[in-house]
Amino acid sequence: MKIDTRPCFAVDIDNVLGRAEPEVQRLFKELSRVSWPVGRWGSAGGLDSSEFEQSLIEKIFSRFHEESIPRLPLFPGAKYALEVIHRTCRIIIVTARRPYSRPQTLQWLTDHGLPFDALYHTEDKTEIPESIMFAIDDHPTHIQAYQALGVRVFVMDQPWNRHVVDPNVIRVSGWDALLQWWHVRQISSCWERRRESSSPWSYQPNSLCCFSTSGCFCGSRCLCIVPQVF
Repeated sequence: MKIDTRPCFAVDIDNVLGRAEPEVQRLFKELSRVSWPVGRWGSAGGLDSSEFEQSLIEKIFSRFHEESIPRLPLFPGAKYALEVIHRTCRIIIVTARRPYSRPQTLQWLTDHGLPFDALYHTEDKTEIPESIMFAIDDHPTHIQAYQALGVRVFVMDQPWNRHVVDPNVIRVSGWDALLQWWHVRQISSCWERRRESSSPWSYQPNSLCCFSTSGCFCGSRCLCIVPQVF
């Protein structure tokens, strides 16, 4: 059996792949019969740290895991971005959702046609048996945990994580923005390989490069031909 040696990219679900915050607020309004408080967020621990009654919080969590997952909309550009990343990385989905929601979560991923190699349900996202090189999350706690491991972290921009200001994390406004960074990284890697070539001009298609016959991000069969710089 061939071992997959591609680097590992850890991807969160709620408020990274799918829009969960509006659904949490909808459930609150339905269950409490009052409007969601202005300036408050339910995601990233916001619901747990609120002054709402514990019984109400538990009802929201239970309804979300049991009923809401199938209706969560996918963020624009998420599927295409994962397809591009999956060419050179293993994609592991790492979520803090309760384990009993695994069937609904798997169905949601499948229904949206998202490529992935593994799914983990855990509160401690750095304790999974994977060597993570890249990660994207919206929760400040998970962002800090990934950073402590030396992981290249992308922060999906949300109101509840804007206090996280760190030059070592890459804040993105959406999947298109992450893909732009990914393009630059791949082109840079390609350029460095060409510089190491023995020929002043080289054509070496490589799936890691944006401009290659096998792995071009734009979908065309363009040629990676760049001058050697001495």
